[in-house]
Amino acid sequence: MNLFKLIRKQLADDTNLTIIRADQTGNIPNLPYATYKVISDRKGVGQEDVSHVDTLNSLVETRTQERNSTISFNIYGTSLDNAFEVATQLRKWFEWRGSLFLEDINVAVVNITDVTNRTTFLVDTYDEKWGFDVIIRYLNIDEHDIDYFDKVEYEIIRDRE
Repeated sequence: MNLFKLIRKQLADDTNLTIIRADQTGNIPNLPYATYKVISDRKGVGQEDVSHVDTLNSLVETRTQERNSTISFNIYGTSLDNAFEVATQLRKWFEWRGSLFLEDINVAVVNITDVTNRTTFLVDTYDEKWGFDVIIRYLNIDEHDIDYFDKVEYEIIRDRE
């Protein structure tokens, strides 16, 4: 399962809140609800670690790299005050309640922004919401097999002058 979906599911389960991915079509859930969007994913500090393990049929190469991702949350409530309360509750999950879960899946919270008013004006109404961003650090591990050569053909050419 995708790391971000795993975090979203646990956050939704722990807070009893519907949390959906932002910028998608479909029916809008009942209020209150939250949206999330990964707005950046970048390489962390340092070099990637490359290791090899010899197996019977292949060589397994593992590349481990530190990554930092910023996840943006917007909360829509039954009122502007309700949206603020729910946003504060979600933010606290990253500070305290969800910290053990995140630790179990090897994710560290780097920074959490303040809860801010993100109300926007649509054509003739306001889209009232509060939100915050979370920067997380995690290890991205890629593993793949490198096949052994069964047979190598070569030719020796000598230059003679």
